[in-house]
Amino acid sequence: MSPNDSHAGAPQISDQLVGPLFDIAPCGMLLFGPKGELLKVNPTLLRWLNNHVGMGLEPTPSSGPSNGHQPLSFENLKEQLQMALEGAVPAPAYITMDRSDGTALPLQASSVAIRSTGGDVAAVLTTLQDLSEVEERVGQRSSELLTAKRRYALMIDALQDSCIYFIDASGHITEWSESAHRLHGFTHDQAARMSFGDLAAPRAGEPEEISIEDAIRLAVDRGQWEYHGWRLRVGTDAFWGQTLITALRGENGELEGLSCITRDMTAMKDLDRVMNDLNAELDRRVKARVRQYTVPNKDLDIFTHSITHDLRGPLRHINTFAGLIAEELGEEASEEIRHYRDGLKRSSSYLNGMIESLLTYSRLGRVDLHPAPLQLQATLDGVIDRLTTANPGRDISWNVHADLPQVFADEGMVADLFVHLLDNAVKFTRQVDRAEIEIGSRTESDGSTVFFVVDNGVGFDVAKARNLFLMFQRQHHSLDFEGYGAGLALSQRIVQRHNGSIWADSTPGHGCAVYFKLPVESRS
Repeated sequence: MSPNDSHAGAPQISDQLVGPLFDIAPCGMLLFGPKGELLKVNPTLLRWLNNHVGMGLEPTPSSGPSNGHQPLSFENLKEQLQMALEGAVPAPAYITMDRSDGTALPLQASSVAIRSTGGDVAAVLTTLQDLSEVEERVGQRSSELLTAKRRYALMIDALQDSCIYFIDASGHITEWSESAHRLHGFTHDQAARMSFGDLAAPRAGEPEEISIEDAIRLAVDRGQWEYHGWRLRVGTDAFWGQTLITALRGENGELEGLSCITRDMTAMKDLDRVMNDLNAELDRRVKARVRQYTVPNKDLDIFTHSITHDLRGPLRHINTFAGLIAEELGEEASEEIRHYRDGLKRSSSYLNGMIESLLTYSRLGRVDLHPAPLQLQATLDGVIDRLTTANPGRDISWNVHADLPQVFADEGMVADLFVHLLDNAVKFTRQVDRAEIEIGSRTESDGSTVFFVVDNGVGFDVAKARNLFLMFQRQHHSLDFEGYGAGLALSQRIVQRHNGSIWADSTPGHGCAVYFKLPVESRS
């Protein structure tokens, strides 16, 4: 008779005690009655035993499964079963079962008492856990660890122009890899008596960026530190190394040592030195070229100032003598003589204006700048008021943008800049019924700010205005518009003194737009 049929009413009692989990559990299960009698065996264990319940189990030492296994009955679990029936919690027992194919199946047996509502032991449930899968997983894990360790060792030893080794908190070398031997040249026995500091090779005139002791301390405190310096190499010159020192800590946070990954950066340092030399040479050449242009420009400014100042005397004499000739002739002076006299006066006055413009141009190159934060609105209000007063009867619409940014520039020069640009705009809109002049700014795609002055005047042909910003280059006949052709040249001089740029766009009969850049004060 099988255990499932050993007592009358036993199946009903056992079903109430263990429930449906007993039948579907992946592990083996035995249910014993309160007197130690076997009540039920689950299908998993029956499958393991090939339906032979009374054979195939053997107790082994509690330290683990044994290699030998002699078929025995369930009596081998008697001690563990008895302890469970008495209400104690017995230690697991290790037993071995013979499979139907003759191979051994290691099992762990655990027994637990099942009590009734009154507190008495009603049954004992024994669970048999298959240890073969555990052993297989442990073996697989061990194999994986061995493979990973082998690959790690191969990786460390195969490093080129780099190496890895390990030190303790005092800097003493604890592990020396083949890659470290290859990079530094020291054998394992030699390295075992060395420290991280022994590998340093400082050079005269090149002080260490940080001491060896501080580098290790910072790596311990912060977890990682990068050290740069000359490092020893047996039999050859030292190399410039970059060493990444990393603190290695266990799960409990205790320091277990430090890893040192050193890379030979000598070529990079040589390249850096070459680049520094090239930059120094480039800087020297730029300064020399600046001097070549600065000195002639200063000389030109001095010459311009001197020659224009010296021209004033002869010019005054010409104007005076022209007046004396006319006075000497008096009423006898013919219309032709008076025409010549007036022509001399006009020409001398025009020449005097050109000289004044040259002096202004020269002074702009010599005067010191005093840049400061400047609100353009107040400056523009002053210039517009002066031009409006100087042009009575003109119908001029001034459109000044309210969001003009603050600039960092010389206040006097910026005022002169707008005087020149707005005076040109007023002058060249004289022939239209209603002059429209717009002053504003815009932000370019690169983040820079561009200012502009736009009018609806006569305009000019940009393609023919190759010397637009040179002194005395006029785009219109002097009989049509007064002036000396100096306004844009002076404007360019002012903008350039502020390291800016200026350009223009125009179409004949459709007005003119002048654009320029000035340093903008940060709004942050």
